[in-house]
Amino acid sequence: MLNENLIAAIRESGIAQGQGEVEGRAALLRQLGLRTMERAEYALIASCFLPSMVPEALRALASLLRHYGIDCTLLPKEYCCGHLLYRQALKSKSDEEMKQADVLAGEFLEANLSQARRAGAGKVIAFCAGCDMAYQRFRDEVPEEILWYPTLLERLFRGGRLELKADYYAGCHYFYRKLNQTGPDLEAVSRVLGRIEGLELNELDHQLCCMRPGEMEKLATAIRNRAVITPCGGCADQLQRTLKAKEDCRVVMLPQVVWAAVSGQPL
Repeated sequence: MLNENLIAAIRESGIAQGQGEVEGRAALLRQLGLRTMERAEYALIASCFLPSMVPEALRALASLLRHYGIDCTLLPKEYCCGHLLYRQALKSKSDEEMKQADVLAGEFLEANLSQARRAGAGKVIAFCAGCDMAYQRFRDEVPEEILWYPTLLERLFRGGRLELKADYYAGCHYFYRKLNQTGPDLEAVSRVLGRIEGLELNELDHQLCCMRPGEMEKLATAIRNRAVITPCGGCADQLQRTLKAKEDCRVVMLPQVVWAAVSGQPL
């Protein structure tokens, strides 16, 4: 059966980490300057872990939303998407666990959507690729438009300039593809990066998985530049952990790159 402690933690606190992490996460989100549970066109799902794992990227996304005049609100009690439950079910190859994960993910999504509806939001932005993985299961079943953040940025960003040579790792998104027989909207990421003048990319092998030590070693060996760009917060965290000994190498996410290209501020 699926992890009962994890399920209980999500139902009680909303997030996978449990009640003990709620206030710390809330404090990080307050720093973004976004509204919470006010009338808005979009609801932003910030995810359980990413506000503390990649706070600079989330701040950059908030800056871009303000720059483009996106009417956006946070939810007062955001619920975990359940992607950790899906990963457990995929690893165990249990049909029963997969059915249970679908039911729970649907429950948690509905808890988020009910709050978004009260705020008048008909569109949902998922910052986390894991959230997008789970929500992909329900896109045809709910009236709201659910977007992974690069899809929205591709609609908004028409071009900018950033003098930078960087490596680009799209991520393998193994569990996403295993669950949904498709991947996230990486074409949107490529189009966004392609609109930045002065940006030169060395594309890393996206079939290599950052979660597998042997494959991560191959990724690290292939890095040529002082900056590595990825659209995925989980990949960013894994890459940063691996590259921490390389003081001259920095991992950045797509929102940071786009904000630098738009604002002219240094990356």
